[in-house]
Amino acid sequence: MFRTRDDRKISIIGGLLLLGLTVTAGVAVYSAMQHQIESVLGRGLGVALQGKALLIESQVEKSVADTHALALRPFLIQSIQELNAEPEDEHAMHNLMRNVNSLPDVGFYAAIVYDLQGKVLAQVGNFSNSKGQSLPLYKYSQTSLIWDQQFILRTSTDVLDSNKQRIGSITTENTLPQLSRRLSEIRSIGETGEFILCAPPAHDARDMACLISQIDGIKFRYMERVVNGGISPISYAFDGKSGVIAAQDYRQVPVIEAYAPLKAIGLGMILKLDEEELFKSVKEELKKIILYIAGLIAAEILLLNWFVRKLIKSEQEAYIAKDRAEQFSIELSHKEIELRERLKEITCLYEIRRNIGLELSMDTMCQIIFKYLIPAVQYPEMATAVIELDGWRFTSGKSDPSLAHQVLSKTRVADRSHAQWRAERDPGCTCRSEISVNGKVCGQLRVFYPANKPFILLEEQRLISAIASDLESWLERKRLEQALISVAEDQAHTIGQELHDNVGQQIAAIGYQARALEKKIYSTGDKNMALVAASIASQAQISVIQIKQLAQGLLPFELEANGLIFALKTLTERVASTYDIICNLQCDKGIVINDNNLALNLYRVTQEAINNAIRHGKAQRITITLTLQNKTLSLSIYDDGRGFPGSIDAPPAAGMGLRIMQYRAKQLGAKLEFLARHGGGTEILLEKQMI
Repeated sequence: MFRTRDDRKISIIGGLLLLGLTVTAGVAVYSAMQHQIESVLGRGLGVALQGKALLIESQVEKSVADTHALALRPFLIQSIQELNAEPEDEHAMHNLMRNVNSLPDVGFYAAIVYDLQGKVLAQVGNFSNSKGQSLPLYKYSQTSLIWDQQFILRTSTDVLDSNKQRIGSITTENTLPQLSRRLSEIRSIGETGEFILCAPPAHDARDMACLISQIDGIKFRYMERVVNGGISPISYAFDGKSGVIAAQDYRQVPVIEAYAPLKAIGLGMILKLDEEELFKSVKEELKKIILYIAGLIAAEILLLNWFVRKLIKSEQEAYIAKDRAEQFSIELSHKEIELRERLKEITCLYEIRRNIGLELSMDTMCQIIFKYLIPAVQYPEMATAVIELDGWRFTSGKSDPSLAHQVLSKTRVADRSHAQWRAERDPGCTCRSEISVNGKVCGQLRVFYPANKPFILLEEQRLISAIASDLESWLERKRLEQALISVAEDQAHTIGQELHDNVGQQIAAIGYQARALEKKIYSTGDKNMALVAASIASQAQISVIQIKQLAQGLLPFELEANGLIFALKTLTERVASTYDIICNLQCDKGIVINDNNLALNLYRVTQEAINNAIRHGKAQRITITLTLQNKTLSLSIYDDGRGFPGSIDAPPAAGMGLRIMQYRAKQLGAKLEFLARHGGGTEILLEKQMI
C-alpha cells in the first residue's frame, strides 16, 4: 500500500490533469461550435443569395426582353421608316407619338425614340438623372442597372427594318419594384447584414461600381477589387464561382461572406454578416457555462480523490488476477496453436480428397497436393515437398502467400527398387511415406526442412501417410481405368483382325463357291436354282464389304500404315458414303504426328464424336479440322445436329463414349471442350500443347 502523502500527490496531479483536460475540452467544443455556426450560417447565406440571384436575373432578363420586343413592333418600324424618308410627315409623327405615349400603360417607365441620325423623334416619361450611380451590364449592349431611390433598368437597342438594316434606336427605362423591395429587406439576416451587387471593373481598372444594401438603405460606391493585399470574394463571383468564406471586408471587420455570380447579366454579388453579431449570444451564454464548469471541476476532483484511494487499494488484487490471467492466456495460446495446426491438416486432407474424385492428370494432381500440403505443415516457409512416381520427380517451391499455387518442377529420374526406396534417407527429410500400387512400391512422398533444422513431428508424419494412402487409391483407380481402355483397344484390335483375316475370308470363299455353283447350275439349264445361287453370292459379297468396314473401324489399318492424316481422310470418305451425309476434313499442311499413342487417341476421339453426331444428333454435315499453331495442336469436330439436351456446359455424364473421350484427353494432357454453335449443332474441341 502507498502512503497517504503519495495519495495526496496523485490526487493533486490528477486534479490538475483533469482541470487541463476540461479546459481543453471546453475550448475544443467552443471552437467546434464556432465552426458549426459559421457553416450553418454560411449555408443559410448561400441559400438566401441564390434566391436573390434568381430574382435579379429574372427581373433584368424580362425587362431587357421587353425592350427588344418593343424594337420589333411593326408600328414603330413603319413610323421610323416614314419619318426617315419624310421628316415632315405629320401623320407618321402623330402615329409614332400616339404609340409611344401608350408605352407607360404596358409597363415602361420612360422611353425615347431616335431616327437614323440620332435625332429625337418621340419621348415619354422622365429618365433618371442618377446615371452615375449605375452598374453596367456587360452581357447586354448599352444596358445598365441604375439606383435612384429604386432600381431602374436602362436599355438601348437598335431598330432594324425587314432587311436587318439599322433605321433608328430606342432607349427605355423600367422600374424594378419587386427587386427594390427585396434588396431593401436586409434587416431579416441581422443588424450588420449587407448585400453588395457589383459590376466587373473595366480593363486595367482597380475600382468596381457597387450597390450596397444595408439596414439604413441602399448606397452606391466604388470599391477596390484588392482588399488587404488579397483578392476580394467578389472576384470569385466574377470568375463564375460561388461559396462561403470568412474574411475581412472593406471596413477591416471580420465577416462571414457568401458570394455567387449572376452569369446571365455579368454581375457578382455578396451577402455577409459580422462575426461579432454572429457570436454575441454564444459569448453571453459562455459566461454562465464557465461557472457550471468550475463547479463541475471541483466535484470531479473530489470524486477523483475517492477513486484513487479505491484503485490503490485494489491494485494488489489486480496484479494477482493479472498473473493468473497470463497463465491461462499462455495455456490457451498453446491450445489454439495446436488446434490451428490440426485444422490446417484437416483442411489439407479435405481439399486433396475433394480433388481426387476429379479426372486429373498426374502433373495436376501433384500440383494440388503441393498447393494444400505446404501451407498445412508447421513451418511452410522452410518446407519443400517431393513426390517421386514411375521415374518422375515432382518438386514443390517455397511457400509464398502471393502465389495462387505452389511452384512445380518435374524431372526424370531412374526407376528404383523397393529396397532402394526404403534405404534412401536425406538428412533434411522430416517426414516420408512410400506409395504402393497393388502391393508394389512405385514411389514416395517426402517433406524436407533445412538440414540444420530437422523438425521431426509425429502429426506431420501422420498427415504425409494419409496423403500417400489417398494418392495410392487414386493411382490404383487411374491405372485400372488405363488398363480398361488398353484392354478395350486390344480387344477391338483383335476382333478387327479376326473379322478381316478370318471371318471376312471365309465369307468371301463362300461367295466364290456360290458363283461357281451358279455357273454350274446355269449350264444344266435350271435357271431358278442359278438365281438362288446368284443371290447367295451377292449377299456374301455385301457381307464381306460390311465386315471390312467394321474391321476398318475396329482396326484402323490406314493409321498404322500411312499415319493420322490419311486415316482421318479415309474415315471421312467411308462415313460420307456409308451414311449418305457430307463429311469433310480440313487439315493444315505440314502436320506430322510421329507419336503412335497420340495419333491413335486423336483418331478414336474423332470416331466417337462422328458416331455421336450421327446416332444422337442426326447430323447431315460434319466437318473435321486439324491445325497446329504456336505449338498448339487443335482437333475440332463440329456438326449441324441437334446437340446435347440441356446445358452444353454440362454434357450428359452417363454416356460411356463421352467418358472415354474425356479420359483419352486426360491421358494426353489435353483440354477437351463441348461447345454449342450459333447456327445449331455441337463442336467438340481438343487442344494439346506440343513440346
